[in-house]
Amino acid sequence: MENIRAINRVEAIHIDNDKTITSFVKDAPKITRYSLADSADGSNDSMDYHIEVIKKDDKMKVLKFLRRFFFRDEPLNQSIQLIPEGEDSTCIELEEYCSNSSLDNNLSLMAVSSSGAVIGVVLNGKMDPPSNEEPEYIQLCKNAKFKKILRLLHHVDKNVNKDGRFQDANVLEIRIISVDTNWRGKGVAKTLMEKTIEVAKEQEFHYVRADCTSFFSGKLCERIGFHVIHTLNYNEYVDENGKPIFLPLSPHKAAVTYLMKILKN
Repeated sequence: MENIRAINRVEAIHIDNDKTITSFVKDAPKITRYSLADSADGSNDSMDYHIEVIKKDDKMKVLKFLRRFFFRDEPLNQSIQLIPEGEDSTCIELEEYCSNSSLDNNLSLMAVSSSGAVIGVVLNGKMDPPSNEEPEYIQLCKNAKFKKILRLLHHVDKNVNKDGRFQDANVLEIRIISVDTNWRGKGVAKTLMEKTIEVAKEQEFHYVRADCTSFFSGKLCERIGFHVIHTLNYNEYVDENGKPIFLPLSPHKAAVTYLMKILKN
């Protein structure tokens, strides 16, 4: 899978240096261990996993995971060939964006197998105050392709936040969700999403938001109970010549923003 707001965000994503330590961090060792009874020999030991809060020391292994299972396959990245060919190739600007926005705030989570391997991640962050002006980090981005993605996300953000919709709200953004290809279809992404909602409740966020650039991550949001608040069809997001900037492969046809209300504001 599967992006929630690529670079979610995240996928799509805002720069956020919130250092607040959640009560969820303290409870992390007590999180339920999940078992999947579908191994070939009938034993499910190798299919066990648990959820951990992503800490500062986890940065490199999370980025390594994203390089392998997310960066190249995310619909927007793939559409404009953001990641060059080559097994170890990456996009430095994308990695920095993920690191600055979601890997050092104690809000992001990872699924870890019984062998200690990362099998899934969800990168979360606190939404920045809404702004109609293009952020400085977009203006300063030197990667022309990545800047296109940042601008699309900012375009979505402006429309979602128009009329001061979230002016006084505390919003947790699900920015990127990705699962190891060998573990997809086993409920790992759903578990990561549900644990994110628990974090939002414990931290007293008003809403959880996800800008889904992938059809599949959007369907996951719908199954969990999010509702659609904004849709941007890719064929309607065009350049100065009227040509679509992104044309991802089917079934990815739109960037869709989903919302779940947690607390009254």
